[in-house]
Amino acid sequence: MIEPKKKILFIINPISGGHNKAEIIKAIPKLLDTNKFDIFFTHTKRAGHAIEIAKNAVERKMDIVVAIGGDGTINEVASQLVNTNTTLAIVPCGSGNGLARDLKIPLHYKKAIQLINELNIKKIDAGICNHQYFFSLAGVGFDAQVAYDFNRGKQRKFSGYAWSIFKDYFNVRNQLFEIELDNEKITGKFFFVTIANCSQWGYNVKVAPHARLDDGIFAVTFCKKPAFISIIPFGIRMLSGKIKASFKTATKISITSNKPFFYHADGDAKGVTQQVEVNILPDALRVISSHVKF
Repeated sequence: MIEPKKKILFIINPISGGHNKAEIIKAIPKLLDTNKFDIFFTHTKRAGHAIEIAKNAVERKMDIVVAIGGDGTINEVASQLVNTNTTLAIVPCGSGNGLARDLKIPLHYKKAIQLINELNIKKIDAGICNHQYFFSLAGVGFDAQVAYDFNRGKQRKFSGYAWSIFKDYFNVRNQLFEIELDNEKITGKFFFVTIANCSQWGYNVKVAPHARLDDGIFAVTFCKKPAFISIIPFGIRMLSGKIKASFKTATKISITSNKPFFYHADGDAKGVTQQVEVNILPDALRVISSHVKF
């Protein structure tokens, strides 16, 4: 008996990452096994449009929805696939590509498309931060300020990211936070607090090297501001997965402060607040990944 073809929808963000999307679209029918898939395409036209498209795709019972873009596009698409039978696939075309890297998805679009043919589907956890889904990281303090400045900047490559990090090092100080982790309370001054579902911010900068996408628990990183003289060694340790910080694990996190602070979800700055509530949804999202373990 011949198995029916799976319906696969490619959602293309035309402005992410500077990649030639026309070239990618042209390559898809050549690289994807057309004996397995019926292929559909659509483009995003504005911020938030991928949310509408992905929601409609679930209603149309698409088997797979492919996000061609960066972490923002991936977040918009994935948020509509939580706890559904529709599977997320990723062709990474963003700047940091943190989630794609943790899923071991090739960064070259041809290999990423070919990986879809293998239909290696896994379930990963999702997070909710102040009613916003995230799949990689959420955080407060320095990394949220960097996200805010990077999102507003015109340079969307690593140079823009590096400039935001350098500038905000001088602008952000340790801030007093009160943090509840399940049944544990921590009070202290921190440069940033990161709630991690995956291990990295992107670019292989591993802020939570022990985080796993499918273990049903967050890795939480508490970091104090490094001295200026130690910035370079600090960066090297992050790239090697040996960040010097404090670590905890939790499924439910509450962060408050007596002063406003920036917070982000999946690198998208959500604004300023004085309270963040974070919860985990285990096995909430079906994704196509490599056969390599996370």
